[in-house]
Amino acid sequence: MVPKPFYRCLIVMVRDPGVDLYVPAMYVLMDSKQQDVYWNVLNYIVIQTGRLLEPSSVTCDFERALMNAVTEQFPLVKIVGCLFHWKQALRRKMLEKRIPLDQISAALAPDVLDVLTLIPVDEIPDKGIRYVRSRMDETGAKTKWDAFSRYFKNLTNRTNNPLERYNQAFGERFSVAHPSLLSFIEKAKSDSRRYVQMIEDIKHHRRDPPKHAPYVEPRIPDEYAQFT
Repeated sequence: MVPKPFYRCLIVMVRDPGVDLYVPAMYVLMDSKQQDVYWNVLNYIVIQTGRLLEPSSVTCDFERALMNAVTEQFPLVKIVGCLFHWKQALRRKMLEKRIPLDQISAALAPDVLDVLTLIPVDEIPDKGIRYVRSRMDETGAKTKWDAFSRYFKNLTNRTNNPLERYNQAFGERFSVAHPSLLSFIEKAKSDSRRYVQMIEDIKHHRRDPPKHAPYVEPRIPDEYAQFT
């Protein structure tokens, strides 16, 4: 939900440790998802913070161009991602398909299904899913796994971290796909005021901070590159 001619909005959030809350700090309208564009965006953010920005960790979507730009700007940073909610959603779908519990547990183990959050999107329907299935025991449940694979190929939502969830919520505040620039700014200002109120409510114990899922480091197994 961005004004034309922009392609997307990169929302930069920071964690306020005093209230354990991720707060939107910057809204950057972009015309591309290329690595050099991400690099320039991050460089601008560094400049705007007086070159004092030295994050110990960055949570971002599993997008290679963005991750590369982050590591170029912050060589010592630790990139982390949150897979808890993503895996929980997949587990519910597996249970719905009546896949055996032991096979579900194996599929949700590290370096199996979570590989699909790291590889390029266009590799997921073919190579990605075939690789994942090659690592699983589908004994007695191949038809059920076929059905689950069809479901997964139709997935368009790979939300797995607080920023992405906020991106969705922010986008839902607009009634049109391409709001005017003024409308976009007003929505951003309104949401900022909402977060200020939320911080005050948490500080004065009128509400609890939202829960955060555990973090994991993204990793593509070495054997994936050789898989055909």
